[in-house]
Amino acid sequence: MTQIPEAFPEVLAAGAAAAALVAARLLFRARRLVTSLRTERDASVQNQEHLNARRQALEEETQHLVTVRLPALATHLAHRHVPVPGLLHPAFAGSEIDQLHRGALDHLAKAVAAERHRVDEAAQAVMRGATTVIQAQSYQLQSKIDQMQHRYETPEIAGDLLELDHLNEQNLRRIQATGVLCGAWPGLTRADSHLGDVVVGAQSRIRGYHRVKVTSKLDVPVGVVARAVEPVAIAVAELLANAVHHTHGTLAIDVSLHQVEAGACIVIDDAGVGMHADEVEFAARLLSGQRTILLTELGDPPRSGFAAIGRLVRQYGFGVSIDKPAPYGGVRAVVFIPGHLLTVLDDQAHPMSVMAPMHRQATPPPLAAASVQAPHPAVEVDPGELPRRRRRQPQPASAEAAGPRSEQVHSPEETAATWSAFQKGTESGRAAAHTDHHEGTSR
Repeated sequence: MTQIPEAFPEVLAAGAAAAALVAARLLFRARRLVTSLRTERDASVQNQEHLNARRQALEEETQHLVTVRLPALATHLAHRHVPVPGLLHPAFAGSEIDQLHRGALDHLAKAVAAERHRVDEAAQAVMRGATTVIQAQSYQLQSKIDQMQHRYETPEIAGDLLELDHLNEQNLRRIQATGVLCGAWPGLTRADSHLGDVVVGAQSRIRGYHRVKVTSKLDVPVGVVARAVEPVAIAVAELLANAVHHTHGTLAIDVSLHQVEAGACIVIDDAGVGMHADEVEFAARLLSGQRTILLTELGDPPRSGFAAIGRLVRQYGFGVSIDKPAPYGGVRAVVFIPGHLLTVLDDQAHPMSVMAPMHRQATPPPLAAASVQAPHPAVEVDPGELPRRRRRQPQPASAEAAGPRSEQVHSPEETAATWSAFQKGTESGRAAAHTDHHEGTSR
C-alpha cells in the first residue's frame, strides 16, 4: 500500500490557492470586459439616439425650409415688409446645414429676381410699343384739332374743340408718363423755351388746370435748353396732377419760379392731404432716380408718376424732391434745374407766352390798354435791359369779382374769346418749335 507523503497536503493547498488566484483574476477580467462591453453598448445606444434625434431635427429643418422659409422668401421679394423666418433649430446656426440652407435661399432669391426682371422687361417692351403708337396717334389728333380750331370760328364749336384738345392733352400726359416709365423717349423735340412757358405748358395737360396759380420771382428771362424742355414739362405736369388730385376742389395750387445759386427752381405747394413719413421716404427713393422700379411694384392701379419722374431725373440730370409738411399743411414739391440745363433768352427773339408769368423786371401795360382778345401784346425796350414782352392783362376787376371761371356766366362770344386766348398761350408753352415723332425711339 502506497504511503502518501506528509508534504502532499501543503502542495495541494498551495495548488488550490494558485488556482483560486487564477480564477479570481479571470473573473475580474471577465467582469471588466463585461463592464466595458456594457459601456460601449450604452455609448452606442446614446450615439444612436443622438443620431436619430439629429436626423429628425434635420428632417424638420429641411421641411421648415421647404414649407415655410422658401415661400416666405418668395413673398418677401414682392412685399418687403413680409419677414423671412430663420432656423427652426438654433443648434444648426453656423453649421454646414445652415450654410447649405442659406445657399438654397440665395439661389432662389437670385432666380426669382432674374425671372421678375425678365418678365418686367418683356412687359415694358410691350407697353413701350403700345404707348408709342397711341402717342403718335394722339399727336395726329392734336394736330387735327388745332387745324379745326383755326378753321371754325363759331363760338360753340371753338369751345367744344378746345375741350377736346384739353382732354387729348390729359391722355397724352398719361401715355407719356407710362411710356417714359417703360424706357420710351418723351416723344417731342422742342427749342429752348422760357421756364414760365414750360410750367404753363405742363399746367395745360392736367385736369383742374384753372386751380393752378403760377407766379414768377425770376429777375431775368430764364429758359430751359431744348433737350430738357419736354422732360421737365412731364415732371411738372405729374407733380401738378398729383397736387390737384389730393387737394380739395376749392383750394388753389401755388407754383412759383425762383432763381438759386446753382440754377432755378419750380416750387409747387398744395394745401391737400399730406404724406406719412414712410410715404415721403418711398417717394424720395423713386424721385431720386437711383432705384430701379418694377411695374409690379407700382400697385393696382399703378402709381407711375413718381417712378416716371425718377427715370427722367436719372436720364436728364435735373432734380425733384418733396417735403412735408408744406406751408399749407399739404406737400411741397421742388423741381431743381441745374445751370447747365438753363439759358437766358432774348424776349424779343423768343417772346414768352401771354399765359406765362412775367419775371419781376418786366413792366405790365396799363389795364385799359389791353383785354383778353388782344392778339399781339406790345414789345417794350428799356435802356440797359433786354427787350421785355408785355403780358396780356386779365379781365377787369368787375368780371373777376363774379367768382371763379366755372361759376361766371359768359356769352358765347366771351367764352370763345377766353378759350382762344388760352389756346394761343398754351400753344407756345406746349410746343415752342415742336416736331411730332411718330416712331417714338426708346432708350
